[in-house]
Amino acid sequence: MIRRALLAAALVAMPTVASAQALQNLKLGCIERQEAAALVTFALPSVVTKLAERCGPVLPRAAYLTSYAPQLADRYRPDAAAAWPTARKVIGRVFSQVLGQLMPPEMNSDALRFLVEPMLASLLAEKIKPNACFEANEVIESLSTVPGRDIGRLAALGVAIADRKGNGIAGVLKVCRPEERP
Repeated sequence: MIRRALLAAALVAMPTVASAQALQNLKLGCIERQEAAALVTFALPSVVTKLAERCGPVLPRAAYLTSYAPQLADRYRPDAAAAWPTARKVIGRVFSQVLGQLMPPEMNSDALRFLVEPMLASLLAEKIKPNACFEANEVIESLSTVPGRDIGRLAALGVAIADRKGNGIAGVLKVCRPEERP
């Protein structure tokens, strides 16, 4: 009974403890490129939805993102589900670094998925400023026929190539260079 109460309290507190701002203030180690790809793929349905919400007021109503976000998010869900086991392991490592302890086995479940997915999507989507919504719409439309897992791989590769300052994904998670290990 007490363990369940503690688990519920930890699940409720996790979005606050691991908010985007709190995560950005941490110095987390790097993650492997395939792990970064899994995180992006896992969050992709929610990222598309959050981008449509964020850019909706700026884009024309006929824009691809505002018109097709729900269908695109649904198409990405199977790849997101397949990426979840790897993403969950990365999230477990972040949990350990944030709270200084291993993630309890009870939290290593699909219940955690429903808490983390929107938080991770918000973290990624908030990096798109309103003046970049037209470009975001163009990217989403151009990649709309590409499977979600491939978008995750492309995004992780892009971050690894572009990350000259070592700031990582959304200023939080750094993709390891070949000579680095997490």
